[in-house]
Amino acid sequence: GFLLSNCYAVLLNLSPHITDLPEYVSIRLVSVTTSCFKRYSTLVAENGEEPEIDMEGDLSTLLGMYGETCRTLLTLIKHSIRRKCLEKNIHLVYQVLIEQQDFEHMSQYVSLGDISSISALIEKANNIIQEHGYGGVMSADQTMGVLKTHLAELKSYCAPEGFVSDGDSVASDASDLGNLTFTYEEEADPEVFFVPYVWDVIVGSLTTTTMEWRRAFIQVFPLNDENEDLLAHHNTEVLDGDAGALDNTPDVV
Repeated sequence: GFLLSNCYAVLLNLSPHITDLPEYVSIRLVSVTTSCFKRYSTLVAENGEEPEIDMEGDLSTLLGMYGETCRTLLTLIKHSIRRKCLEKNIHLVYQVLIEQQDFEHMSQYVSLGDISSISALIEKANNIIQEHGYGGVMSADQTMGVLKTHLAELKSYCAPEGFVSDGDSVASDASDLGNLTFTYEEEADPEVFFVPYVWDVIVGSLTTTTMEWRRAFIQVFPLNDENEDLLAHHNTEVLDGDAGALDNTPDVV
């Protein structure tokens, strides 16, 4: 939960500034979002269609982890398709259109937050394609071409009273997003978590590829509770021995 919550904070802090998303990144972002949602919806169904329970916000449970991941990724997408970012994130718009059925299902889950802006964009883009498209089945390049050609119309999906300004910049609407500063949870001694974690990743990677390390004999940074207990017991004995050896204070009568 500690590492996951900090990853969420990093992503949400970056979300207002995400622009120029290439095609591959857009594909992966939408793909991971829909995959997490499908797993989340399955967990909700197994829980009796009741996501609004205590475990929903608990990152130690699968339901809590998938729910928070979905909300974080959907926030990234919502911020990336703001009308002032559309031109630079047109690949993301296209990928959202491809997976529009999944996003329609997401909108039915109140626990995932308000994604009406995504639904409005999908509806507007579909209308533009139907009105200005070539009819029949269109290729990806043709669809992208239609969206780029009618970008000003596409931007109006969320503009008040149809107002669209070509001079709008991404930075100028930062206030529209509210306070998106998220603090990072840090323990008093973060190295207690990160050093053993990084060491475990390194050992795991090397063990499965180039060399075999016997984990039971690694004592620099214990990798499991058993080794930690042994090390703590050993340190206690050493401290007790040192205390006895150094205690030369005469008894006071």
